[in-house]
This record gives sequence, C-alpha cells and structure tokens, in this order.
Amino acid sequence: MTYIDLPIGLTPRRGAEFHLIRWTRERDEWTAETIIAVYISSTLDEWIVDHRGRRVRLSRQEWLRYLP
Repeated sequence: MTYIDLPIGLTPRRGAEFHLIRWTRERDEWTAETIIAVYISSTLDEWIVDHRGRRVRLSRQEWLRYLP
C-alpha cells in the first residue's frame, strides 16, 4: 500500500481536525452521517484518521470531506 504525503484535492494537514460526510439510502430517504476526525494520512482509496481515539480507515468513495 502506498501512502501519500502530498495533498489530494481537499486533503487536510496531518494532525488537523476535519469533517467527513457519507450518504446512505434507507427505504425512500437519503440520510447523511457526519463525523469529525483527525487526519493521519491517506491513500488514493482511503482516509486514515483518528476517530474517537481509534485509528480507522475510511473509503474515499464512501466518505467525502466537507466544510460546515
């Protein structure tokens, strides 16, 4: 797996808090789920973040950065 240290699109600085959003469809409605995480690193496919004290990997196709 290759880690990318250069910004890709709206990639935050390492150690910075940022907001992520994903949309899911439940029955006939779309629901947004948002989180605030601390950026650790990323690949072309994943965000690698600290969320609630845990290091997690989130799909870039599923989770998008947004500015509230």
